[in-house]
Amino acid sequence: MRANTVCTCIFMCVAIVSPALLAGESKAEPTGLVSLQIVPQSVTLRGSLASQHFVVSGEYADGLSRDITSQAGFALSEKAKGEIDGSGKFVARGDGDVVLTAVVEGHSATASIHIENVNAPRPFTFARDIGGILTRNGCNDTMCHGSVKGRGGFKLSVYALVPREDYQRIVQGGTFRVLTTDENPRHPRINTKEPEKSPVLLKPTFSVPHGGGLRFSVGSPDYLTLLNWIKSGAPYGDEAEKQGDSVKRVELYPQEAVLDTKGRQQFTVTAYLNNGRQEDITEQAHYDAETGGVIAVNDSGLVEAKKPGQSNVIIRTAGGYTLNGTVKVIQHPISGYPKLESRNFIDDYVFAKLRRFQILPSEPASDAEFLRRVCLDLCGTLPPAGRVREFLADKTPDKRDRLIETLLHSPQFVDHWTFRFSDLMRVTFTALGDARMTQAYEDWIFDSIAANKPYDQMARERIAAQGYSAPARNLYFQTELRTPETQMPELVRVFMGRRIECAQCHNHPFETWTQNQFWGLAAFFAGTTELRNSVRLDGARSGYVVFDVLGGGHVDQPREMSVHNPRTKQLVAPTFLDGTKLPADQWGDPRMRLAQWITSSPYFAEATVNRVWGYFFGRGIVQPVDDFRSSNPPSNPELLQALANDFRNSGFDLKHLMRTIVQSKTYQLSGTPNESNKDDTINYSHAQPRAMEAAVLLDAITSTTGVPEKFQYALPSDTPGAGEGVAPRAGARAVQMMPEVCPSQFMDAYGRSMRSALPVGPSQPNLLEALDMLAGTAYTSKIPQAGGRLDGLLKKGATDEEIIEEFYLAGLTRFPTIRDKARILAYLSQRSMHRSDTLSRLVWAIISSREFEYNH
Repeated sequence: MRANTVCTCIFMCVAIVSPALLAGESKAEPTGLVSLQIVPQSVTLRGSLASQHFVVSGEYADGLSRDITSQAGFALSEKAKGEIDGSGKFVARGDGDVVLTAVVEGHSATASIHIENVNAPRPFTFARDIGGILTRNGCNDTMCHGSVKGRGGFKLSVYALVPREDYQRIVQGGTFRVLTTDENPRHPRINTKEPEKSPVLLKPTFSVPHGGGLRFSVGSPDYLTLLNWIKSGAPYGDEAEKQGDSVKRVELYPQEAVLDTKGRQQFTVTAYLNNGRQEDITEQAHYDAETGGVIAVNDSGLVEAKKPGQSNVIIRTAGGYTLNGTVKVIQHPISGYPKLESRNFIDDYVFAKLRRFQILPSEPASDAEFLRRVCLDLCGTLPPAGRVREFLADKTPDKRDRLIETLLHSPQFVDHWTFRFSDLMRVTFTALGDARMTQAYEDWIFDSIAANKPYDQMARERIAAQGYSAPARNLYFQTELRTPETQMPELVRVFMGRRIECAQCHNHPFETWTQNQFWGLAAFFAGTTELRNSVRLDGARSGYVVFDVLGGGHVDQPREMSVHNPRTKQLVAPTFLDGTKLPADQWGDPRMRLAQWITSSPYFAEATVNRVWGYFFGRGIVQPVDDFRSSNPPSNPELLQALANDFRNSGFDLKHLMRTIVQSKTYQLSGTPNESNKDDTINYSHAQPRAMEAAVLLDAITSTTGVPEKFQYALPSDTPGAGEGVAPRAGARAVQMMPEVCPSQFMDAYGRSMRSALPVGPSQPNLLEALDMLAGTAYTSKIPQAGGRLDGLLKKGATDEEIIEEFYLAGLTRFPTIRDKARILAYLSQRSMHRSDTLSRLVWAIISSREFEYNH
């Protein structure tokens, strides 16, 4: 297993822990109120019973902003025009202007309220009013009627995403069947002749048995809204929607909050309508706390702290809108929080959040720590011992920047990122069973990385690949073209970071993706076909030629090239996610049009920078890196957006992105935590240890021991390309191997990717790793082997001290501590008769330690 407990037992507990400074934290007693603010500061209310939640925030001398609404005294300049309760909720009673004043501890703040048409009924829309009731009460969430098949024969769209369908199923009845249209008898959920007997009222009030229990009471505002709607004939509210009374977007205040252990925070939700107006819909939203035990949130959006920690509050509103509020609960503020200097915009956003969340970053990484980390991250290699000595001895202030440039322009950089992108783009022998084509696909990636090809161009070449081109090999699996419904979801995950595959048979059960969107995107691949055993212009025979014949009429078209929605059986035209259909005159090259749309989408830059960030920090700003969704918010949304903008502005330059990351002070922080950040895993306050991939670890062992690994490909003799220049060369690195055809007990034990699916991160420690560490050839045979590093040092007469130092530098990228060196030398002196064997044990202890196997 990836720990150094084994070497502790065998080799006198070789201490390999990097020293670093611990940042301190001092406790601060609660201090006085400095200023007061009301949010919102101005608002316009329209219609009968219009209301607004006001939040009174106080800035305190300890640096925290606290919600002190419950402590405020409120006064209205015109009492007849409205009333406000202790929670800060104002209800309009008369037209005109009102000034609201809040007073706390001698401080005051005001807000202006303009009221119009207080006696006019609020325009009704089914989507907003009825959808809001269903969403707030959880009736249409994924655990109830919003699930794939609904509940109890009643299906609703998740969070009122498709209100027209909801309206039809409530008013006319009907169920939902996954792969067929509804053919069951229809049972309306309302009774216009006897409204009080409508199932939509009886069940949620538990007047009749209801699996979902009591949702609201008879006579409650929700009950009366539904009852009056049914009595009025159950209209949809088309006229109000035409006048712009539908929701365009929603916003949350505040988006993040820092509380002490007794703190409270009221969230407010505002809907912005298409007619330019806005409404407070705080009481029409559904609230869930993501992390149990840190906070509690009630039905009105009031959060209460329970214990120190961090949690997201997920807020759902009708129309499928999802908002996320982040709440950090702290034991006490840090007194005298220091000013942190930034290297670039990454530090601006990371350090600003750490300050808000009262977390101190760790000290800067030592030169040794930085050198090892950046070499592994950029090149997948350990630096040679001689280069370690040079770097540690170099006193020039720009040596880290010079090292970064050297690494970015090294052959090892190209090899390493070819390995990473070959994993991502799944360069597999299995796809075609042709070693030449597999090698050609990998060579295309290699050449793209070597030339620093703009990533949007690389993406377009891969998505729209046709003809003999190497990236067209990604369209195959086991020599057959993959179907549109398998090609498209993978492409969306790779280049847009979204998982849409659950919408293949039905609307996505947890997100706002619909089945129509899924098949609209899949239709871009409907015309992809092939010619086999074709002959190129130079007379050579080519296995597979890929081209598009979408729409019919092509001389080589083998069949009707189209897709049908499996549930409705209707023909689907290529359609972008926003509902725009591809014009028929552009069907000649539909995948190129899709590629252009994807690379111009904001999702493309976001997904790319998030994935690359994950390579350097062990987790994405959104984690998993290809799982952007409303219920999985970014840990630092401002940072994500800034990275995406910078990447886009650089011309989608991958080296620029990586340089920006590794030059930041955030990346160059130590992995040693302090008291304030020891529990932090998502705010990048200190470096997190990351297990090396199997191939990188094998290369590191090879580098440290100085014994090259001998690779060979197990290709059947009749395999196209076998023995034609695709065999591993002598001294090749593990990251350069085709995993499926390169036998390696070591890499299998350490969970290498076979590229049968998209990468999901390093494997978990397992028993095979522990056994391989004890008896595997990489850990045993390499160390004493003739021609290796240890053998060479012994033959040239190196002293024990020189050998110890050499292996610490080669494997751990640092000198041994004085204490380590003294203990090891003392142990060696006791075993002078077995010097070679004892030194072999030292090397084994180093390469089997957690410090060696992890990047940190």
